[in-house]
Amino acid sequence: MSDLLRAQSLLLSVRQWQKGLRFFPLALTLALGLTLGTVGRSAHAVPQGGYTHPEVLLQPEELKAMLDQKDPALKIIDVRHEVKYYLGHIPGAVQVWRHDLDNKKPSSPGMPIPAAQLEKIMGRLGITHRDTLIIYSDQFDHTRLWWLLAYYGFPLNRMKLLDGGIEAWKARGYPTQLTSPRIKRTSFKLPAAAQVKALLATWEEVKGAIHNPHKVILDDRSLRQYQGEEREEGAARAGHIPGAVWVEWKETRVPEGFFKGYWQPAEKIKKIYADQGITPHKDIYIYSRAGLRATHSLVSLYLVGYPLEKLHLYAGSWMEWSRSQEPIATGTPSPSK
Repeated sequence: MSDLLRAQSLLLSVRQWQKGLRFFPLALTLALGLTLGTVGRSAHAVPQGGYTHPEVLLQPEELKAMLDQKDPALKIIDVRHEVKYYLGHIPGAVQVWRHDLDNKKPSSPGMPIPAAQLEKIMGRLGITHRDTLIIYSDQFDHTRLWWLLAYYGFPLNRMKLLDGGIEAWKARGYPTQLTSPRIKRTSFKLPAAAQVKALLATWEEVKGAIHNPHKVILDDRSLRQYQGEEREEGAARAGHIPGAVWVEWKETRVPEGFFKGYWQPAEKIKKIYADQGITPHKDIYIYSRAGLRATHSLVSLYLVGYPLEKLHLYAGSWMEWSRSQEPIATGTPSPSK
């Protein structure tokens, strides 16, 4: 049986189980309380990480307090596969997945979907342009939605990313929900003529950055992919853009322990990038396979004070570059000068 068929079968089983729970409210209540276990809640080393833009993040404890207040303008968005969503999500969260946010044109891998399409998706989720959005996932899909909304001018002060994602929420003993909330469709409108064009880089702009000392190209894929030892799905060739420096996206996340999956403290993130010659005064062009992981690196840089106008997502990323006639490079990474 294929992975897709297994996922569909699992989702069907979960939904059938949910229908049966209608007649067992006590059982449902117990199911909603299932977590990975309660651990200590007093440590705050990473959430007090010295960020320039701490408003980008929201801690699980803060979200729990906001949910307890039952603010109707608070909207939580789960950016994971539907199967994972129905196996347990933060109470009240609505769900959208990366394929809903992908530009389906074969000639435009990684490019943002049209504004009208994004408005339709947000309206289907019951979200208005006046809501405060809390976005989470279990990898990097939440930063893709953050970038997409930021690109189209949605106010940054009304978007927050759940630090540590769904796993941090569960690790603190907070409840999860198996059923989706009732959604009343809305008319969601992005700000008129507010597109932040600097957040999106073209192939021509990246090409022009290769030999420019005031610009740097950042490849945040795995080391094997960067070195050309692994060709990714959808790519015509293996390797990297000539002159690109390498910092894998997950280097800015805590790898293990109580704060696993959280963003690293600001000073550590700054050092990770500065050691590779990625400094705030340079224009930074970030790419991955199709611009998904690269949004996590973009948010990491903004979080610690890199100017937003100098952070450019090369949305076409390696899929576009590898299919072009431009030269590629392979081998060991070296810092930018």
